[in-house]
Amino acid sequence: MFKKLHIYIIKSFLGPWIATFFICVFLLLMQFLWKYIDDLVGKGLEWNVITELLFYASLTLVPLALPLSVLLATIMTYGSLGEKNELFAMKSGGVSLYRIMYPLFVFNLIISIGAFYFSNNLLPYTNLKMRSLLYSIQQQRPEISIRNGIFTEPVDNLSIKVDRKYRNNNTLEGILIYDHRNKAGNTNVTTAKAGNIKITEDKSYLILDLSDGFRYEELKMDNDVKSSNKKHPHQTSKFKNQIVYIELDGLGLDRNNEDIFKNGFEMLNNKQLKQAVDSLKNSLHKREYDIYFNIIEYSLFKGENKWRNMSDEEKLIAYTKVEESTIDLNKSTLNIDSIYNNLNSSQKRKVVDFAYNYASSAKQYVEFSKDELSGYNRWIARHEIEWHRKFVLAIACLLFYVIGAPLGAIIRKGGFGFPVIISVFIFLIYYIISITFEKTAREVVMAPEFGMWISTFILIPVGIFITYKAANDSMRISTHFYSKITGIFKRKSKRQPDYQ
Repeated sequence: MFKKLHIYIIKSFLGPWIATFFICVFLLLMQFLWKYIDDLVGKGLEWNVITELLFYASLTLVPLALPLSVLLATIMTYGSLGEKNELFAMKSGGVSLYRIMYPLFVFNLIISIGAFYFSNNLLPYTNLKMRSLLYSIQQQRPEISIRNGIFTEPVDNLSIKVDRKYRNNNTLEGILIYDHRNKAGNTNVTTAKAGNIKITEDKSYLILDLSDGFRYEELKMDNDVKSSNKKHPHQTSKFKNQIVYIELDGLGLDRNNEDIFKNGFEMLNNKQLKQAVDSLKNSLHKREYDIYFNIIEYSLFKGENKWRNMSDEEKLIAYTKVEESTIDLNKSTLNIDSIYNNLNSSQKRKVVDFAYNYASSAKQYVEFSKDELSGYNRWIARHEIEWHRKFVLAIACLLFYVIGAPLGAIIRKGGFGFPVIISVFIFLIYYIISITFEKTAREVVMAPEFGMWISTFILIPVGIFITYKAANDSMRISTHFYSKITGIFKRKSKRQPDYQ
């Protein structure tokens, strides 16, 4: 009996789960397209490239769509069983809610394990493919990257700023071009009132059609001539119309750029993330004691070489005994006050000025070092966050089932109506809490393990409480409640006046 009951419950869950999963992926994919629409439109992309990008983007959205689909399908399944009084019949036959939840609990446990395997093994590869392909698409049509009022580099070593650009025909107004291809600084400058930019069909040349402009170029000089003459010879030319051909590096999409992204934290599995965190922490500790000994040598005891001659191992041992070193420094028999008092007023003024400049320099170094170490810590935090994320998203599938099953038994409504509202509301609460504390963890305000798991810790007691209430039938929603909710959205008919 129980075997047939379990199979029936699992079959009731599978249909809504598969449907809601693909709906969630589709909605999230629409958000992705809206975000990158400017990078995709007008690129002349082939359909297979767009299909490949959407495929990889869809896979990267699976960890976010899976928990939401589990929650929605669970509420729909148990809500439908309650609406048809099947839950009541099961309970009347002596089957408790815990026993009814058992088969789907095991099924969602398998889903959670599969979600972790996907996040840890397949998602890093998918992220790498999607990022590299998206980057290639963004670089395929360099004329698209030009923006109004800011300097952009459509190709390497060529900076362009325009006052206005018309998207429909790539017409430009107020053009300023710095050509750095000769590696000599801003020695080649071109200005034009208007122009047009386009790329050849074989994508080998970028064509600039300029009108009403000036070109300024400094001429090359020998080093001896430069040293004896402060003036730099140059030539200026005015043109009515000028066409510039700029050779591009390659044709079509460049698929060999994965090395740029392969070391990003989103492209690593948990084993690689752990190794990266250990390596970063070792680099951080080495940088910390380097800063410590630089301050001692160049700010406290300028001219002493005992720190400079230490090996890295000796510095690390000495750095771990900072308090003992401070005690030794305080035991110094040198009386600085007596030396200062024996100086005349001019010497005292020089000493104070020198000390002030030295202190200012040391302060700037400390502030710069503080920002550098903060950047190290934030980068380490991003790797630790990504390590925890794979576990959090896997556990979220099981957690949302524990919340959704008793909720479905309580609301006793199936379909895509009220369950969708409840599911989206719960998921938004979970998502807002997760994003809020994840951002605090990114800024190293709190530990990553706390910031990533706090949303789970908050919802676990909620799931236990709702499950207990539903199992004891101490929490129900009456039909009067649904009539009040639907009555809010019903349009009230205006009463017609009586004419007699």
